[in-house]
Amino acid sequence: MIALATMKTGQIGTVASLETKDDAILRKLMAMGVMPGVSITLEQRFPAYIITAGRTRAALDKETAQIIYVQNRAGH
Repeated sequence: MIALATMKTGQIGTVASLETKDDAILRKLMAMGVMPGVSITLEQRFPAYIITAGRTRAALDKETAQIIYVQNRAGH
């Protein structure tokens, strides 16, 4: 399990956990469809982390990318 912030561009993983106690951040991520069990792709790392989760494409700051933990898919 690794933080989204450490993934390489183009890498695909499955969200394993959201490591924060901040309800506002959790609500924001869940509204974007980022929750455990969802497949997530890191499209870009700079200047913002651009992710795709399902049909949603979103920009995240580094702090948010560091609380999303993913399980790498085999072969990626």
